[in-house]
Amino acid sequence: MKVSKLFAGVIASATALAVLTSSVAAYDLGNKDLGKNWSINVQVPASEFADLTADSYVTVTYETDKTEQEYWSLKPMDSSWTFIDPKGEGGPELSEAKDAYPIDVDSDSITFKVPADFIDTVKQGGLIFMGHSITLKTLTVSNEAPSTSEPSATVTEASGTGAVNGSTNDKTDDKNNAPNTGVEGVAVLAGVGLLAAAAVLLTKKRK
Repeated sequence: MKVSKLFAGVIASATALAVLTSSVAAYDLGNKDLGKNWSINVQVPASEFADLTADSYVTVTYETDKTEQEYWSLKPMDSSWTFIDPKGEGGPELSEAKDAYPIDVDSDSITFKVPADFIDTVKQGGLIFMGHSITLKTLTVSNEAPSTSEPSATVTEASGTGAVNGSTNDKTDDKNNAPNTGVEGVAVLAGVGLLAAAAVLLTKKRK
């Protein structure tokens, strides 16, 4: 009886660990190339920000265009096309024009916080992204600061994009773009290890 209870406890612990590691989800931004003329945008629905607070971290992963010689940038906006200015609160420095986040050509992600006065509008209307010489991959909202590597996650497909200045956006689907830090793999290995240990103990008890 004691062995059975131990085995059940190990299974419960492994299951809880797996649930914990899968709790952060990344939204697939469609591998969208924002180009170089500021006429393309990607819209993220309000449903992705249901739990957003002023303490949340919004992380966007991307790939920079290495053929560009001048600058790379990202501009997040609310549904009224107002720039999300972090005002120095957990956000990156602004570009010279103070209307976008400059990006290092060798980087692959950027994290910012949404100021308190933007929280309600973002939760109601979502976010819109424009940029220069970068291709957007995923967006993650978390209550924990991201590590130096890209956030891992289950990917949900982007529902569509908008149009600016008469230019339309045709989204390119790629459901295999979710960054992977190996956290899920570690969780699985840990769970397997616990189960194996329980199995060994069970065998010894039977002998």
